[in-house]
Amino acid sequence: MLGSRFSPEIRRALKIDISATLLFTVFAGLTNPFIGLILRRELHATPLQIAVMSSAGGACLLLSLLWAKACHGRPPLPYLVWPAFVARGVFLLVPFVSSAWSFVGLVIARDFFGAAVAPAHAAVVERVYPRAQRGRALGLVRMVGAVLGIGLALAAGHLFDHIGYRWLFVVAALVGMAASLRLRRLSVPEPETSDSAGPAGLRRAWLAVREDHAFRRLLVASFLFGFGCWIMTPAHPLLLVDYLQVSASQVGVCAAVAAVATLVGSGYWGWLVDRKSSLEALRVMYLVGAMTPLIYYIAWNPWVLIASAVTDSLLAIGLELVWMMAVIDVAGPQRTAQYVAIGATLAGVRGVAGPLAGGLVIHAFGIHAVYLIAAILTLSGAWLVGRDLRLPETAPAPVLPASEAIPDRPRRFSVFLDPRRILREWAGR
Repeated sequence: MLGSRFSPEIRRALKIDISATLLFTVFAGLTNPFIGLILRRELHATPLQIAVMSSAGGACLLLSLLWAKACHGRPPLPYLVWPAFVARGVFLLVPFVSSAWSFVGLVIARDFFGAAVAPAHAAVVERVYPRAQRGRALGLVRMVGAVLGIGLALAAGHLFDHIGYRWLFVVAALVGMAASLRLRRLSVPEPETSDSAGPAGLRRAWLAVREDHAFRRLLVASFLFGFGCWIMTPAHPLLLVDYLQVSASQVGVCAAVAAVATLVGSGYWGWLVDRKSSLEALRVMYLVGAMTPLIYYIAWNPWVLIASAVTDSLLAIGLELVWMMAVIDVAGPQRTAQYVAIGATLAGVRGVAGPLAGGLVIHAFGIHAVYLIAAILTLSGAWLVGRDLRLPETAPAPVLPASEAIPDRPRRFSVFLDPRRILREWAGR
């Protein structure tokens, strides 16, 4: 399955990464699609409680710089394993939930410990996977997880209805904790060169943003796009439960469709990052993601949300892969954790302000106004990325075989509509 295109060291890392991803897919598939449904339908959460949960999750990202400073000069793997272990373990307490606020508290605790993962994950990926094969390797990992997610999503809706969410979350937590422990077997090499300076505090982070033009433009584009994503988070449970009256089974079907889209998207994003550039992939990803609020805006019955499940899953897997690759390319090997932490900190800023602003817009103008504003913001971010943002000269470029040399003219994006061609070229067959 892994083929001969990867070195033995990379194949060993992929086997561990894939097994951990399969376990994590079970955890995520049994929890993430149902959090909003549980809050609104089962616990009767108010829009304020939903907005507070979303904003608190964003606030946890403000700690990213502190997490990056904590792991500087130390092996990054423990900072990837143990915070994720605790973050998933908090769902063991779901059977004791008695109100919407207590459930919101568990979600916030998950986000608090999960915020430590991003800088460490980027550092591990940068060390384990060579740049020339990084996109293809990570795409393979996500594709394998998506295959499991297709069947799991269909079953999860029925399990939710028949077993109930409380014990379902306990099982998911145990599996998610096992996924974290599996990553302990990864062999993470030491960096080729050492950086004696610590990662940025707020002052040094500001200097890095001010002096690095490419990174500054990247942050502005991501801030516009990300604010558009955050501002509509309080509207989702209201749209699903109050307006469209979506059932758990329908949520499961949408999640299964999203898993299929993730399967295709994983191969496509990995192919595009390795064949073109991370910024080209970022522009396409932002354009795809900008379709999501437009679909929500026009949705008139639950089955229309299948289209948003496709675009949203393509965006989710793209944010996981393409954004990290773009930051690594702009930052270089010695500043990766610092730049990821800066990006996550700004994500925290918009994560705090976005849901609260969305709640105010919902109160004043209704949920459809939120989706219209979100569409304008996300399209603005996509326009800014495609305008004149370029990788710096010092950024490491992919080293590809002659048979995979970057073409002089960019291909048309119609390749996005042909999954067989994507997978064939991605696998090099």
